[in-house]
Amino acid sequence: MRHLGGKLLPSIPALVAAAIAATAGAATAAPQPREPQPSDVWLPMVFYVAKGEADACGRGCREWIVAEGAIDREAPVRLRALLNRLGQRKLPIYFHSPGGSVDGGLAIGRLMRERRMTAGVGRTIPRGCDPLREHEPTCDDVKRTARELLAELRTARTLCNSSCVYALIGATVREVGAGARIGVHEIAFGRYDERGQPAPLDRKNLSAEQLRQLRAEEGRLARYVAEMGIDKGLFDAATQIVHQRIRYLSHDEIARFGIDRREFHESRWMVDEGPPGPLAVIKFAVEAKAAAKAGEPKQFRTTLIRLTCGRRGGEVGVEYGRELASSDKPGSIAVTTRGDVFVLAPPRRGKPVLGYNDIEMEDRFARVPIAFFEEAGDAIEIKQAPDSAAPDKASAPTRLATQGLQDAIRILAQHCLRS
Repeated sequence: MRHLGGKLLPSIPALVAAAIAATAGAATAAPQPREPQPSDVWLPMVFYVAKGEADACGRGCREWIVAEGAIDREAPVRLRALLNRLGQRKLPIYFHSPGGSVDGGLAIGRLMRERRMTAGVGRTIPRGCDPLREHEPTCDDVKRTARELLAELRTARTLCNSSCVYALIGATVREVGAGARIGVHEIAFGRYDERGQPAPLDRKNLSAEQLRQLRAEEGRLARYVAEMGIDKGLFDAATQIVHQRIRYLSHDEIARFGIDRREFHESRWMVDEGPPGPLAVIKFAVEAKAAAKAGEPKQFRTTLIRLTCGRRGGEVGVEYGRELASSDKPGSIAVTTRGDVFVLAPPRRGKPVLGYNDIEMEDRFARVPIAFFEEAGDAIEIKQAPDSAAPDKASAPTRLATQGLQDAIRILAQHCLRS
């Protein structure tokens, strides 16, 4: 696996590579420093209000602003118009975007700072829309009607890349939910072709004047990052990746740069329709763990739980993947709820594999009666078995909420019966 969940979820970098591919054509506008925008895979960013079940967007939050699509230069105007219509209603905003216009991203960021907004990364699926399709003409039209839509908010299969990251950091409160990704790369210098699509130029072929303009634009971005109170490491990380590629930040970096320093956050239990693989129920959690050596910073690590149909009726397969902190032990892991328990044995392979950003990770698996999750109650506890050599130093359990679990398990059980 290249990163946590990489063998279970589709390759987001592959999606992004297609989305930001440069388009050919004769240039008609003067060159300007900019980021590559996506091709027709992504539509211009749309903003609308969505409403979900209780706590859909956090404790006490069930309504949010959706920001979905490529950031174009008029996107800040559309967002300001929506905020003005909302008046005193103070809603969080959730981005699902491959990036786009640098100017548009910075303007959105400053607008959110002006309004002291909370921003996160999440994919909104309006009721009746197909989660397997990024674009449906009917759904795309509904999103642009200015109606408030009943929807589900997911932090799986979602991203905020490139100029979207600059927009995100403008918010007063930033939440990169467990399972969500934010990706960075350097900006590009380019032109617009006759269709209004971007055509980035190779940096090796830029003139001295074009290089001067590009450096000036990079300086403007560095100043913006500092203005938003974010560590310059974010800008440095972006400049190290060519604009044709994307690198997703680790949660260590997200915390170190000051984007989201929460020491624990978790997704709700979500249905994931695939592909690859069959329909599953998934949950992500991010936790700051103490380092093995005193004085070293905490390590932010992601865990993914994935439930699938079992071999026999009445059971589910439990896949448990975790990024390893230096303090994690290889022993058994107990999963407990309402007095019931099952054990995840240590991986058969003795050596962890390198996951995304070269973080060591491991996978475990068990088959469990589906009733364990149907009757889970309010929480599920996950606890590392104590080290026999030092039983008094056993780690505290991680407590996972069961929000969304009952509905997701019901859908999985129906799917298993049909399979």
